[in-house]
Amino acid sequence: MRVFAIALSLCLLAPTADGQTIWSRPYTPNQVAVEALTPYATDDAGLLSGGTFFSGTFSLNDNLELATELPVARYGAPSSGSSSTTALGNPYVGIGFSSTRTPLLFELGARIPVAEPGDAVRVAENVDVGRTTAFRPEEFVLSGLLNGRFPLGRSSTVRLRAGLAYASQSRPTETRRDWRLHYDAQLWRDGDRLITGFSFAGRATVSDPGGTQHHAVLSFMGNWNRVQPGVIAGVSLNDLVQEGTLDVFGGLTLSITYLR
Repeated sequence: MRVFAIALSLCLLAPTADGQTIWSRPYTPNQVAVEALTPYATDDAGLLSGGTFFSGTFSLNDNLELATELPVARYGAPSSGSSSTTALGNPYVGIGFSSTRTPLLFELGARIPVAEPGDAVRVAENVDVGRTTAFRPEEFVLSGLLNGRFPLGRSSTVRLRAGLAYASQSRPTETRRDWRLHYDAQLWRDGDRLITGFSFAGRATVSDPGGTQHHAVLSFMGNWNRVQPGVIAGVSLNDLVQEGTLDVFGGLTLSITYLR
């Protein structure tokens, strides 16, 4: 909890950051992005299985930003003759509140329980990194996330995000309710042609001491004017530390700025 308090304090020192996704071009409003991610170690799924996230932000004015995301799961068995399936995840809608005086963005959002059990959403949960749960079947999530950044020299910045999420999952025999703590830290460097990022993304279930997920992720994207293609690769720190296994994921990203 002390780490969480420090993260919040540092956010108060930072210029505004944006959005539910943390894998598109940082600190850029009025942006649409596509992220196609796939897990590495999935024995019963093909290479193209995983999750795709379609997201967008729109500035309503200097203080309000609308953020949306539509996650889509995909599954294909390893054998070439097997059929593939797709399924919707839980859509996200949020509002970001910022101030022209206070360098801070607070995002309040919800995920609508649309996802249904199946192979596609089961596999896609393995790439649900750095965001509120997008592929948990029959689960409603309400979240409040605090975003911020501060500079490190002329071309490097640190982005911090922390907050809480309340999750309610309806099951045939019971309704499960959880409080989850989200905390992310990213180091970004803007070059003339390339944006490089190193991220730590964490999620912990407050009611379950063992319910944590931690990932380390590398990001590379082109530093073009309006279109930024990119690639990301990440590893599960839980599996690496606890079991000594290298459980990785990776994928392609594309973000487009449509207004300046």
